[in-house]
Amino acid sequence: MTFFDERELKNQLLFQNAKEFYKFVSKYDEEMIPVMKAKGYTCIHSMERTVAFTFGEFTFRRRRWKKGNHWVIPVDEKLGLQKNVRFSWEFMYQVAKLSTLMPYDKVTQVIQLTYHISITKPIVVKAVKICEKLLEEREGYRYYEENKEVRKRKAQVIYIEGDGVMVKARDTQKDNKHYDLSHFVVHTGSQKVGSNRFELQDKKEFIGLENRLVREQVIDYLFNNYEVTDQTLLITNSDGGHGYTPYVFKEIAKVLRIKRHEHFWDEYHVNKELKNYLKFYSEDLLERAFQAIKQHDKQLMRTVLDTTESYIETEEEQELFEKFKSKILRNFQYTKPAEQRGFSHAGIGIMESQHRKVTYRMKKRGMYWTLAGAETMSRIIVLNYEDSLRELFFGNWREDYEKFISLEEVSAYTIKKRMSKTDKENTSRYQCYPDSKRLSYFRKQ
Repeated sequence: MTFFDERELKNQLLFQNAKEFYKFVSKYDEEMIPVMKAKGYTCIHSMERTVAFTFGEFTFRRRRWKKGNHWVIPVDEKLGLQKNVRFSWEFMYQVAKLSTLMPYDKVTQVIQLTYHISITKPIVVKAVKICEKLLEEREGYRYYEENKEVRKRKAQVIYIEGDGVMVKARDTQKDNKHYDLSHFVVHTGSQKVGSNRFELQDKKEFIGLENRLVREQVIDYLFNNYEVTDQTLLITNSDGGHGYTPYVFKEIAKVLRIKRHEHFWDEYHVNKELKNYLKFYSEDLLERAFQAIKQHDKQLMRTVLDTTESYIETEEEQELFEKFKSKILRNFQYTKPAEQRGFSHAGIGIMESQHRKVTYRMKKRGMYWTLAGAETMSRIIVLNYEDSLRELFFGNWREDYEKFISLEEVSAYTIKKRMSKTDKENTSRYQCYPDSKRLSYFRKQ
């Protein structure tokens, strides 16, 4: 059998591709001569620059024009190239996208294999830092677009789930090496899209280091995108940990003025709690505990706990039992099955599967992150899975944001300070919500 070396043909095609690119640049540069002269610009000189695109790395020459103190390089503007950058915006976007799927050193290998362009890990880090800057600007832009009219969705049922993702991170100011990323998911139900596949409808994810700020984003999103009526049902689910207690979700329902709210203690965590404690006792006790949960029989659960207590021999065992008993009975009301509450269980308990894309990329393999890097990576992972990462780089919001900045003559840093000041002074931003207790809720959490 004769093997065909595809690389030789590819090199020929790449060479032809380069010729076409140089032809395009030269032609456009020539076409802009009368245009620039008509605008009053003078050609000062031609200069070379080297740029890596997704279709290859090229060194090309182009004219630089000047009028007064204003310089213009038409070819650079046509190609969307910023000053003093060696990589195109599209190239950096694709590097950032790859970074959400694999470690940085693997990204450099993939780029070399597919684009025949050599980059180093610092370039990948730079792409992620670009995302960090864009996320900050996008957050600033959110305050400018608050007054825009948005057609709100009508949903009979809204689901919210929240849980933490623990990652290893370095912080020079703290000894703690483990940090929780607060992760919330909002959706309107689960729909069958295949023979054995279901898909969450209208899914939106929020993730970040500050639990309070992430909850605020959830409330802002729901308030701005959903029409709440007397018939709206809010279904929430969590493991009951810090920042995800029933009280937190009750306050969200209260702020949004949702009258009917059903909270669940996450089934996976309930079963885990029972198994971890009762595994040291008889199998029969564990089965009866599961039966009590399934039938929502609190008296049966008390019987199971009383029987378990009779096996206790030491004070240490008694102390552990009291904590276990208190937690089970205190949260038993939230274990009532969905069917007994009048609706389906579909769409509830999805958090562990939603964590997977983050944990797969950010945990194991001895990974350590900076705090800023951990938050940025988690957010762009979510954006990538939502097919929104490209919008972060190329969305129309960037042009609008730059116009706002230009009009007000303020930097992104000033906007951030202004946002912080607004939060502290409780200005009209919060008064637009139907519940005046909204701000105080966030401050006391």
